[in-house]
Amino acid sequence: MTHYPLQRRDWLRLMGAATATGLAAPWALAANESAASRFAQKVQQNPTLTPLQGMPEHGPEALRCDALTVEGRWPEALKGRFHRNGPALFERNGQRYHHWFDGDGMVQQFSLNGRQISHHGRFVNTRKLQAERAAGRFVTAAFGTPIKLEVPVTGPDSVNAANTSVIEHGGKLLALWEGGSAYELGVADLSTRGPVAWQKDWAGVPFSAHPKLDPQGVLWNIGTWADKIATYQIGADGQLQRGQIATLPWAMGMVHDMAVTQRFFVVPLPPLRMDIAAVSQGVPLEQAFAWQAQQPLRIWVAPKDDIQKARVFELPSEFIFHVGNAYEVGEEIVLSYVANPNADVLTRNIPAMMRGEARPTAAVGAASVVVRLNLRTGQASRVAGTDQSEFPRIHPRLNGLRHRWQLTASAWRPRSGVNNSFFHGLALTDQDSGRTERYDFGEHAIVEEHLWIAKPGASDERDAWLLGTHFDTRAKVTKLSVFDARSLADGPLAVASLPYWLPLGFHGNFQEV
Repeated sequence: MTHYPLQRRDWLRLMGAATATGLAAPWALAANESAASRFAQKVQQNPTLTPLQGMPEHGPEALRCDALTVEGRWPEALKGRFHRNGPALFERNGQRYHHWFDGDGMVQQFSLNGRQISHHGRFVNTRKLQAERAAGRFVTAAFGTPIKLEVPVTGPDSVNAANTSVIEHGGKLLALWEGGSAYELGVADLSTRGPVAWQKDWAGVPFSAHPKLDPQGVLWNIGTWADKIATYQIGADGQLQRGQIATLPWAMGMVHDMAVTQRFFVVPLPPLRMDIAAVSQGVPLEQAFAWQAQQPLRIWVAPKDDIQKARVFELPSEFIFHVGNAYEVGEEIVLSYVANPNADVLTRNIPAMMRGEARPTAAVGAASVVVRLNLRTGQASRVAGTDQSEFPRIHPRLNGLRHRWQLTASAWRPRSGVNNSFFHGLALTDQDSGRTERYDFGEHAIVEEHLWIAKPGASDERDAWLLGTHFDTRAKVTKLSVFDARSLADGPLAVASLPYWLPLGFHGNFQEV
């Protein structure tokens, strides 16, 4: 196993961003005291905002439904655990987070056993959550909200919200965040077992929320801070096979997602300068997180076996949250992702959404993009689609390999009864021809990420189901839908309804059983 120890100077740089956030001026909390009640009033006026109000802290059995109500014919062969994660606690003691990304993580587990579907949801009991539960108020640093630090920060996991994604691998259920450790949960009851240290001298090293599982069962991931990037190769047994750290010639901003090919890590590095300390002083996010339009979008391409031999491709400036896939064709790497022209979605639109303002978020300007990176010439070319989209997913057995179809949550028309910040449909795009098949959930739906699940014995890419959730704004409940990937436009095969709503989540994965 190859690994690189984390030196003291690296820890100091890693800790700097986390501790600086907690230096908020005393006025920060007072200014936010009535935010929760103001948002509650807006929810009464606009039920679309309901899932963004968040959940109060419940006991472990508070979110449980043993049998969802099913309409249609649920595929009996679809068996397994569908997990989702997302921010779920936004308010304490009358205060409300300014940014969606600050909320404490809550993992949702849908257990599918033929036609029987159950649900269990539970907060990830992080060190951050424990400290704030004990205090009864926000006391730890946050990504986009000025909070006065009242507890010591001993490492990145002191502020880890564990709120972005979740995956089962190597016998572990892992709740994932951007800037700290994965948190292990119990599969049976979603109880929190604690942060995972892949090796002793890497405790707390960032383990990003978008690892990629290759067809051989190896999990690949990155973690970034300051000018450092760490890479992980984790075997099917859940053990770290290789860990590496490289130093880049510039400090990175928000690096959210990545891809792998058979030979390379492929990591988009958007030109976003992040000054977390400025947030703590009350500086608006659009100033503290400066978009550097004059700088290129860099694509870091590194051999899996030696990331010190990385090379960088440059494209016109774009902001990227999510990557679809990457694969090699001869001397080229083909990379798909969803791009925004700038970082307004992060610094302006999401905070406005958290205030209950009807401003567009991820849908504005976001389009699916395919780029080709020529390993021989160093040149890059780019082709963009047209739909407003996000949350790209491909067939999981094709991670790092050539794929043809990409699924996204999508929007292609305005709606009258629902905040246009949200997606109303799914789009399945043929990456070869550009042809897109769509399904519109209608006026009263907020569509979340959907993913692919291979049918038993499947050999073709489209021999799969598409599974995901949406919030019904009229009934105020969350629903789980399943589609046949060959006939998305025909609508869902079946829809399973919870008797309650769930907070809007970010990402999830499926584990076959």
